[in-house]
Amino acid sequence: MDPSDRVLNGGRSVREDTGTLSEEQLDDLAQYFNDEVTFSRHIGAKVEKVEPGRSVISIDVEDIHLNGAGTLHGGVYASLIDNAMGLSVLALVGVRTATIQMNVHFLGAVGGGRITCESEVLHRTRRTATAEAKVYDAESNLVALGTGAFRVFEKPGNAIV
Repeated sequence: MDPSDRVLNGGRSVREDTGTLSEEQLDDLAQYFNDEVTFSRHIGAKVEKVEPGRSVISIDVEDIHLNGAGTLHGGVYASLIDNAMGLSVLALVGVRTATIQMNVHFLGAVGGGRITCESEVLHRTRRTATAEAKVYDAESNLVALGTGAFRVFEKPGNAIV
């Protein structure tokens, strides 16, 4: 089953529960994350794909990302997971959101190469959304897993605040 067909509260699927974001707005959102979100830019995160309820973000691991043991710092995993989940939710709901809870499971060490985070919205109500993100190394090994809860603000208008 395609995860987009998952049924949400009220009998709607993720695919049916989209906000008002057009393809052009989704492209603008990806560009905004790549160019304007300062911390994402600082860690070198790049949006590879965004669609309602899903996103893919990657980082080319550099020395600045490594901890004292020479492996990827946990904060980089957490930031990447938070950004990917937040982008997935934002692309789905089309209004401002905020992370209200997040869990990260560190499953493997990475010392270099590219890491890729794939995120999808699992559940949505009017005021909250739950998302999951998985981080893979360059060899497609699962190296981190995160879940998060997001507050959905009901303010109409531009989703980027």
